[in-house]
Amino acid sequence: MKASEAVRLLDQIYSGERTLGRSDAGWKKAWEDIRGSFTGSQFYHLLQSRDLLEQTPEWLQAELKAESERILYQNMLIRAEQKKLFRAFEQEEIPLLVLKGIRMSERFFGHFAARPTTDIDVLVRPSDLERASALLKQLSFGDGETLDDDHFHLQFNKFYNNPMFPFLAVELHWSIMRSHHHETDLEALWSRTIPLTGYRYVRELNDEDTLYHTALHGFNHHMLSLKYIVDIAQVIDQTWDGFSYESLWNKARLDGNLAKLTAVLSLVYRLCPTLQWVKPLDRRIRWPFWSEQLMREAGVGIKSRRYYLFRLCSIFVTFDHTAAMLSHFKYLFLPPADYARSQFKEEQGGSLLSLYSRIYRQRLGHLLGRRARAGAKELDTP
Repeated sequence: MKASEAVRLLDQIYSGERTLGRSDAGWKKAWEDIRGSFTGSQFYHLLQSRDLLEQTPEWLQAELKAESERILYQNMLIRAEQKKLFRAFEQEEIPLLVLKGIRMSERFFGHFAARPTTDIDVLVRPSDLERASALLKQLSFGDGETLDDDHFHLQFNKFYNNPMFPFLAVELHWSIMRSHHHETDLEALWSRTIPLTGYRYVRELNDEDTLYHTALHGFNHHMLSLKYIVDIAQVIDQTWDGFSYESLWNKARLDGNLAKLTAVLSLVYRLCPTLQWVKPLDRRIRWPFWSEQLMREAGVGIKSRRYYLFRLCSIFVTFDHTAAMLSHFKYLFLPPADYARSQFKEEQGGSLLSLYSRIYRQRLGHLLGRRARAGAKELDTP
């Protein structure tokens, strides 16, 4: 499969090439994918940090810079709220693990505004969930609501009188995936965390666990955005001497995540073959029916026949155990009623037959090539 111009540009960045030659049409194709995936700020900082920005056309430099400046304003506001949140959890002595977000930008991209973020993702132990939820409410974040018993985070929203930044969400996690997806030893994960500078209770993942979590987060979203590819490639490039794939495989095997991790990393290495020189990958599997076109369609809410075929075939290559595979079959074909109702914004109660009929009418419409009406809610079982 021939890589897109945007993915080829990403691979060139890691290859150390000093020229990025391509036609103006090629640059325009690259920008289309970068703009559509909201990765302009990431590419801007990656190119700038390697003194490659001048190798791009002036019009593209201007577009990337404008995107980076937009993200700068947004991330400044989020960073200010994040500091308040960190201080509050530290004062209450509630252990808090920072995931992705602005901290990832600072640590792996070199600037707090190097990658876009729209929320604050944190992890607490299940035993601290009630205290953490109460503290977020004290900080003016609205009540969270769990979607179903198998879910793994609550969302809290704080609203602002600002049309450019109407609200900020905090996703309060107590696990990293739906419970039927994995058997991850979260206490072992906590034991390997390291404190953020100036804090005792606010912590972050080590390099190896950062790659592990970033890959599993991409898997949660089926790797259907260029941003997941950029994030994983950058973590590998920045931490190649700080982790061992043998250790990572062993950890994933114990957690029931080996197939997921292998599928994600195989995909990233296939798209960015230069990474094999950065950090050789010794395990590979193919993820059937994944394609960049599928990724583009997902970015604009299109779910084609190929999408459903991709989701179906994924079950057979991304689960380590038969029991987990069968459990996911159930979730895919009979999603939890409370989750489905929340997605359709329906009240509890009512006929299950009516609910599932509505789900399958929607799916059949996609299979027959009909697009959802603008603004219609799409049910997508994780």
